[in-house]
Amino acid sequence: MVDQKRKTYTKMTPMGHKVTVTEMSREDIEQELAEFEAKYRMSSEEFAGKWNRGEMDCAVMDYFDWAGDCDLMAEEHGMEKLRIAHRNVQELRIE
Repeated sequence: MVDQKRKTYTKMTPMGHKVTVTEMSREDIEQELAEFEAKYRMSSEEFAGKWNRGEMDCAVMDYFDWAGDCDLMAEEHGMEKLRIAHRNVQELRIE
């Protein structure tokens, strides 16, 4: 993955929490999604569904990046089928 395409910055939420915000162009996100799809031989839509059902191994760091890219596409570009359900850390399954 090419990190220089990501623009990140920190902002404060209304509740006073610091969060890191990542911005990427649609083309850059699509490129990263294509790389994950080729590497893991599954579509991003299939991945998002499995992630949301808790079927993915959370010990694989690529999956967190892939989930983030899917969510960016949902949030920024209206690709609802890629939306990632946000869960508490306790709900994530680590094997």
